[in-house]
Amino acid sequence: MRKYSHTSMTSYKRCRAQYSWKYVYNYAPKEGTGRIRGSAGHAALATWYREGCSEESDEMAMKSAAEVFNVAEKQFQVSLDQDWDLMKIILPRYFRWARANDDFEEILAIEQEFSIQIGPHTVIGFIDGVVKSKNGSIWLLEHKFNKQVSTRNIDLDSQMSLYLLAAYKLGIDVRGVLYNVIRVAEGGIAAKSPVERRQVFRRSDGLRMIEAETLVQLDEMAEFHENGGRVYRNPTANCSWDCSFYGVCLAINDDGDAKTALSAIPIVERNSKEKDLGDPTE
Repeated sequence: MRKYSHTSMTSYKRCRAQYSWKYVYNYAPKEGTGRIRGSAGHAALATWYREGCSEESDEMAMKSAAEVFNVAEKQFQVSLDQDWDLMKIILPRYFRWARANDDFEEILAIEQEFSIQIGPHTVIGFIDGVVKSKNGSIWLLEHKFNKQVSTRNIDLDSQMSLYLLAAYKLGIDVRGVLYNVIRVAEGGIAAKSPVERRQVFRRSDGLRMIEAETLVQLDEMAEFHENGGRVYRNPTANCSWDCSFYGVCLAINDDGDAKTALSAIPIVERNSKEKDLGDPTE
């Protein structure tokens, strides 16, 4: 049975061609360095929170990040030395910031896997963390690694909506999401303010409406897989930096054919438990 994630639903809404190449034909292009940094950062923070957030946890967290970089370098045959040097600055900076700002009584879960039903469809994902504050309220943790910080969109952010809906359906009495944007830069404002934290809320009535809207999309996606659908590209100003199929689209614009460009991209077996990293930004 097909399972859906925030990443696949976002891809479907964003561009039918991207979705078809990735989730129908299972092409797996080379990851960008920003995506690799994000994966390494998430691995480090998962280890750090699991190990107690003490100074002794810092070294283990850095080892987790290094393992992600080592695997990526071998897989893609690239040097990521500059990116690793940057991570050696921003991760310890986050550890210091979190020790001063996290008001947590208990870490309830890290990389909390969920599988929920929306109508007849299964939606899966991983929540970065579930924590209990000292006043007794429960929060989801969400980490993003960005060069520039913008939180104006998160009140309508679909990933936050889906994760809060998942918590609601799993019976977790969650207050909201602690949304951490970790600045991926060495100096400037990142040195003075390494993390921007926002609180994200959804009311139960709003979550029920979000579930109804999500069901409409999932029904459409299921129909697309079962009976096929019209595939078309949706070029945007972001394609050049956030879509790994950008080169394929350039090839289509050059000669109208994607086959040659796609033939150079490996095909993978999709794992139903593949971690949902959200939008392919840093």
